[in-house]
Amino acid sequence: MTAGRTLRVSTVVVLVAGLVLALVAARDEPLELLWYFTVQVDLAYLAALRFGRDGRLRTALTVYLVVTGLVFVLVLANPWSGYSMVATADARGAVSDAGNLLLHVVAPPLAAADWLTHRPRPAPPGRYPVSLLVYPLAWLTAILLRGAGSGPTEERYLYPFLDVPRLGYPTVVVNALAFAALVLLLGLAAARLSRPATTRPS
Repeated sequence: MTAGRTLRVSTVVVLVAGLVLALVAARDEPLELLWYFTVQVDLAYLAALRFGRDGRLRTALTVYLVVTGLVFVLVLANPWSGYSMVATADARGAVSDAGNLLLHVVAPPLAAADWLTHRPRPAPPGRYPVSLLVYPLAWLTAILLRGAGSGPTEERYLYPFLDVPRLGYPTVVVNALAFAALVLLLGLAAARLSRPATTRPS
């Protein structure tokens, strides 16, 4: 087995194991997992590896995976961020922690390394990084609409940085813009790295 194939198989194994652990941890409400950005991206990434050959799609999903990892490490698992989920009801114990570790800490670097090993050709066009915002915006809209239609005792916003009743829409918008900027920066980096290296004439 080549190094590249080993890397890809390792990514798949980690994602599948993480999703299974997340499903076990959420056994009382398994369908709720499908609303999470991380889970949607993970499932789409696995499907793209199995059935897809589109380099732009794989690039987009890799960017989203890396974003979920950064947000988890810097925000959700960081007790000083103000949005930590470590001590909340959403932290379901050791099984959930293990799943989160695989999905957010182990899988994104593996996916990024796989992408760097098999960069898409040709390079995506200049507007490509902006197009990466379409899916997160659609997901955010769905989450906010879902939350607005829920009862006062229901936790429908999923992530503490999107909790409109507690934060208000202005703060949620600022948070969303910060994450949009992260997606754009990573998209720009991916587009740049996809371009073939140019050599100067001697």
